Formats: sequence, C-alpha cells, structure tokens
Amino acid sequence: MDKKQGGREAAQALGPFARERWLRATKERLRPVTVAGGPWPPEIAPQLSDVRVGLACTSPPSDGRDAVRQVERLYLDMIARAQRYIYIENQYFTSHAIGEALAARLREGRGPEIMLVTRLLSHGWLEEMTMHVLRTRLIRELRAADRHGRFRAYYPHVEGLEAGTCIDMHSKLMIVDDEWLRIGSSNLSNRSMGVDSECDAVIEAEGRAEVRTVIRGFRDALLAEHLGTSPDDVARTIEARGSTAAAIDAQGSERRRLKPLEEKLPEWSDTVMDMAAIADMEKPVSLESLIDQFSPDVEAIPRLSWIRLGAAAVAIAALALVWRHTPLAEVFTAENITAWAQDFAGRWWAPLVILFAYTPGSVVMFPRPLITLAAVVAFGPWLGFVYSMGGILIAAVAAYFAGRKMNRDTVRRVAGERLNRLMNILRMRGLLAMTALRLVPLAPFAVESLLAGAIRIRLFDFTVGTFLGMLPGVLAATVFGDQLEAALTDPAQVNYPLLAAVVVLLAGASFFVRRWFLKIERQQISAAHNRRIKAQGA
Repeated sequence: MDKKQGGREAAQALGPFARERWLRATKERLRPVTVAGGPWPPEIAPQLSDVRVGLACTSPPSDGRDAVRQVERLYLDMIARAQRYIYIENQYFTSHAIGEALAARLREGRGPEIMLVTRLLSHGWLEEMTMHVLRTRLIRELRAADRHGRFRAYYPHVEGLEAGTCIDMHSKLMIVDDEWLRIGSSNLSNRSMGVDSECDAVIEAEGRAEVRTVIRGFRDALLAEHLGTSPDDVARTIEARGSTAAAIDAQGSERRRLKPLEEKLPEWSDTVMDMAAIADMEKPVSLESLIDQFSPDVEAIPRLSWIRLGAAAVAIAALALVWRHTPLAEVFTAENITAWAQDFAGRWWAPLVILFAYTPGSVVMFPRPLITLAAVVAFGPWLGFVYSMGGILIAAVAAYFAGRKMNRDTVRRVAGERLNRLMNILRMRGLLAMTALRLVPLAPFAVESLLAGAIRIRLFDFTVGTFLGMLPGVLAATVFGDQLEAALTDPAQVNYPLLAAVVVLLAGASFFVRRWFLKIERQQISAAHNRRIKAQGA
C-alpha cells in the first residue's frame, strides 16, 4: 500500500517536518530543496486533485520543546466522529488510549462497526513477548466491550504459506465512513502516540461526492486484494448486506481471504504484563517516576503500612497457634522439615533447580531471599551461598543479553533527561554505579538488567557490579537461613546479635548508597548547567 501526495504546497508542508527531524537526530541542518516542476510522477494518474491534505505529527519532548501528540488527537477525533464504520490496517495494535476510545464506541447501542486487519505473527521472541502480548490483551478487552457484535479482528491469509509464517503487514491506515482516509507512519501503539517521531496525512471529503467515491473505492480495492476478488464484487456485497464486516465474512477466495484473529493468552501475572509494557511506553520515562514506583519511602511508614504489618503479625501468630495445637504440629516438625531439606539436597538435580530458579523468579518478581533461604537450609551456608549467587548471576546475565537485543537509540528516545543522566553515570562509573544500583535498586531486578544490556554496559562491569551489589543481600539471607536451620535443630544456637548486626549493616549500606547517587546526580546537573552557560557566552 502506498500513498503519493503531489503539489508544491504538500511538499512544502512536509519539508519542515523532515528537516526538523533530521536536525534533532543528527544535529545537521538541511537547506530546503527547490525544483523547477512538480514532484508528482508523470506516469501515475492521480485519483484526486484539488483536495486539502491534513498533517498530524508525533514528537517527544526534548531540548525544551513540548511534546507533539497530533497523531493521537487525530485518531481519537476520527473514532469519535465515526457513524457507520471504522476500517483499520496496522501492524501493531497496543495503544490503550485508542483501545479505550474504540471500546466506548462499541458500548454504544448504535455505534459504528469496527474492523481491524493486522498480521497474525510477531517478529522474533522479544516482540512475541511484548507487543504480541499487549495486542492480545487489548483485543480481549474490546471483545468484552462489544455488547452488540460490531467488532471484528482479522489477519490476511494466503494458502500455501509455510508453518510459522504469515503475510507481513506493514500498513498504517484508517478509513472512516467514506469520509476520512488516513495513511502515514504511525502504528497504533503507545510509542507512536508520544515517543517516536511520526507523520500522518489525512484527506476529508468535506461533503464532496467525488472525494467520497474515491475514498470508498480505495477501501474496496484494499479489501479486494485481501479477499482475492474484485473491487466491484466487494462494493456489491457491502451494498447487498449493508455491512462491511458482513461482506468480509461472506467473501474470500480459495487462495486469499481475511481470517478471524483468534488468540488465546495465558493467564500471566500483572508483573509480566507490566514488563511487556516497557517495550511500548507512551512517554519518555523520568528517573523520578522510577523512584516513586520502585523505591521505598524511607522518611515515614504510612498508617496503612502499619495496619498491614499488624495484620501480618496476627496472621503469623494464628499460623503458629494452628501449627502448635493441631495435627500439623506432628507433620511439620523441625525434624521432618530438616529431613525433607536433606532429602532434597541428596538429589543430583537439586543444585540445578536452585541455580535456574532465579531466572523465572526474577521475571515474576518472586522473592529471591526465599530461594536463598531454601538453598541454605538444604545445602548448608557455604554451598547454599554458592548456588544462590550463581543462580542470581545466571538470571542477571540472561536478562542482560536480552537487553542487548534492544536498539540503543530506542532506549535513548524512551529515557527522560534524568534517566539519561543515570545512564551516563552507569557508563562513566560502570562498575561502581552497577554495584550501587544493585545495593539500592531503582527498578525490578530484571528491568535493571535489561536496561544495562540495552545501553551496552561492559559485561565485566555488569557481572562484577551485580556480584558485589547483591553480595550483602545474599550474605544476609545466608545468615538468616543458617540461623533458621539452627532454630529448627537447636533453638539455643540462634545468634540474635548476629541477626541484628546484619540488619544494621544492610540499612547503613542502603543509606550511604542513596546519598552517593544523589551526589553524583547533582554533579551531573551542575556540569550540564555550566556547559549551557559557556555555550551561551560563546
């Protein structure tokens, strides 16, 4: 699918967008190009002339410029004004703002029918685990909102394709009511609404019958190609059935057709869904938001937290009473628990279970100290520590190499100004900063590893920094595990001063690392400010 725009005015309108994008990406300023004749190829007969073309752009905030979100605004306006049908072709379909707007129209008693044509499969494992998951969730939500049976999702199918392949759609198109035709670069993804640089063109019929005829013919030609029939057959079927969706369902040749997109999504946790959403952010991420989301409040514990803490204490006390005064006391005895742990440790595959348990555990945010405690109780403090640290490093390196698959420019566009400064700290002080980040994490373990790989921190700095940063926590869990085993075998051997010392050391390390991060960041801000002053003086 291609859309060509002719006329000197259209070219002059597109020119500034292209030159501005080039300047921001390369810092190179291009001069406008002048030509003697018009840009339209003489061998192509135009379908429309003397029509107004609207342009809508997306541009993220940078260098003091505000964000431009015209692409999203135009999508929402077209969806809101649709009366009869909305026809969409797009390779991605993950934007929650667009999804909410479509869902609202589907809930209406007499809203438009909505048809989505997208590709069946994703490119590679990373896209499969991110954009594909988010698309499936959005389609599921739209089907739940479709109270009146007006939503269809299709993919183009051609007989004879090899297993595991599909028609690789790359179109970005929306047609509404034979009134608006929109083609451009934007995907129906969150990134295209606020992070990536995009430009779309739209034609509105504005009451002109000849323009409506061309827009309707464009839709019929696209459907004819997908269905293996002619545009006239498509037009006649739509007219006879009174519905574009009904015509699609009724037509299709033996070789080509549009098949319903039926996807089944495993019931994954919200954590997995949130990690998938990292690949499709709606706006650049600031360090403040990461700190707000992932860092504990060290100044005060809210009242609700004290209530939860009290509830947890009551629950533990209740479990202790149940354990002590019911038949469970005869099953879960200290001797039995110790025997189970020793039996597990005697299996040849037990060390492998511990080593590889941390990788899926970090994805679903399962508490790593619990795995370490189990390892120490089963294998003792020395082997338990070795297996636990080995498992943590395996999980970190696996996520690191997954991050290496991400494009470095993509990370720069997603990152806000302060997060970019944190990236600079990691690059300039890789080993020290990586150690500090592991000591006082600003994001989940797997997310930090993905980010480190994406910005190409040296593997040595990453691995050693992870080891040093995780060392206090693993040692603390090892000490607690060793004391837990002592409590099970001989409570008199529990070393309470040692436990208290471990807690104090961890709290002190967290405090000083936080102060170091803030000091380095202030230095970065001051240096950037001084550079701006010098540049203005020059």
